[in-house]
This record gives sequence, C-alpha cells and structure tokens, in this order.
Amino acid sequence: MMRTLMLSLVFCSIQVLASGFVPAGRIPYHPRIISELKGGSDATISAAPSTPPLQFFTMPGNTCPYAQRTMIALKELQLPFDITEVSGMPKPDWFLSINPRGKVPTLRVPTTADYAIIIYESAICNEFLCDYATSIEQEHTLMPTDPFIRARIRLLNDHCDNVFAKTQFTYLMNKEDDKDDELCTDMESALYTYEEALVGSKGPYLLGGDFTLADVHVVPFIQRLVITLKHYKDYELQKDKFPKLLAWIDICLARESVKESSMTEEKTISVYDRFVNGDYKFGGLNKNK
Repeated sequence: MMRTLMLSLVFCSIQVLASGFVPAGRIPYHPRIISELKGGSDATISAAPSTPPLQFFTMPGNTCPYAQRTMIALKELQLPFDITEVSGMPKPDWFLSINPRGKVPTLRVPTTADYAIIIYESAICNEFLCDYATSIEQEHTLMPTDPFIRARIRLLNDHCDNVFAKTQFTYLMNKEDDKDDELCTDMESALYTYEEALVGSKGPYLLGGDFTLADVHVVPFIQRLVITLKHYKDYELQKDKFPKLLAWIDICLARESVKESSMTEEKTISVYDRFVNGDYKFGGLNKNK
C-alpha cells in the first residue's frame, strides 16, 4: 500500500513539473507498437513484475548527449531497463505515436500490464528516475533530499542548457576566424562556472563527494567538447585555467556508467563531421545561425 502511494505521488509530481507527462490510463499499450518494439507480430504483454523494466528510447550508438544523460542515470540508479533505438529523420510513426515530439530520451514506464506513462526531456526524465528509485527504496545520491542542494543542481543544469552548451556549439561551428578568440573566451567564461563549483565544493564532484545529477547533466557535453574542439579547433583545456575541471573530467570518464554510455573518439568525430561540414544548427545551440 505504501509503495503504491509513493509511486502515485511521484507520478503526480511529474504531472506538475513536465509537459512530457501522460497520465496513466490514457496511454494503453498499442499492439502494433509493441510488435515493432519487440520485433515480431506475435508479441504479447505479460503481467508486470514488482519492478518492471523501463523502456528507454535513444538514438543508435550513444550519439545523443541528451539521451546519454538518462542512460547514465539509469545505470547509476541500477534500475532495470530495455533499450529501443530510434533512428531516421523524420522519426518513424510508431515512435511519434509514443512521443509526438519525436525526441530522445523518452521513457515508457509501465504502471500495469496494460498502461504506461510517457516521460521525455532529459532533465525531467532524470529527476523522475531519482524519485522513482527512492519510491522503490533504491538508495542513491544523484538527487539529494536537501532543498538547497536540489536547487543548486537545477541551477547548474540550467547553466549547462542555456549558457554553456550554446557557447560550446557556437564556437565549434564558427567559420569566421576573426571571431574565434571572442567565441572561445565566451565558452571559457561559461566553463569557469564549473571550475568555481568544484573549488567551492572541494570536489571531486560538482557538489562535493557525491556524483549527482549536476555531474550527469553536463558530462556528456564536456566529454564531446574535449574531443571535438581538439580535432576541429586545435583547442585544449589548459591546466592553469581549469585544474579542478580537468581532474573532474578524468574522474567522471572513469565511472562505469559514463564509459558504458559513451562513443569512442573515432565515432564522435565521424558523427560530428556531418554536423560541422553541414553547418548544423544543433537545435538552436549554434548561435552563428
């Protein structure tokens, strides 16, 4: 009874926080969708176990940094999940029937044998996963209960999405050499927020001794920054400017959850070649456009 109540509270909180929430009872499993997900026309649905696997929709090959955030969280929380890869543009109809926005990551969370809740947007997915893990008494440190720490995590995550990522991709995609120094300075200024956070927290992670959603949120982007800017801009983070951040990168990249959700350097460059050469907008992050 208590577990059911806690899960209900989790789902209600997500409904308030996210437009990506679809209430239980409104999204029945569609036989055609299940067939495509399972790869066969005779797929059946069995009664859900006490902790059924979540369905995690992502792009093939760990190419999406937003979806990587959620894969890291799933692995850190040790929640059971199945992966469904979604490729192609435009997205296939079967996926759009699950998430009309066609975005990854998307989570499909079974509530009964017949119904599921759909959640998307990486920050919303990851906070939900932390609440879900807590509701089934799975201990974790990704999203502490302290309201001040939770606010700090959200502020750092907002900085990543609305400041740092934009400066990173604008610098990467710039084709005018006379603007490079200015754009690089803008990016380093945005990065210095993380250096200051590490100095203040006394590390090794952004908020101290525990790996939290603040680390999860930004590590896929800094991981790609290190690889792509060295390749395309001959740029490397300097130890005299970012000593704490460089140590943080090494520690984060050594975590199994990050290693298991990452592309190789060669794969990263092959993916970004298409973007850089095609002058890609990166969903509005490239402010040269």
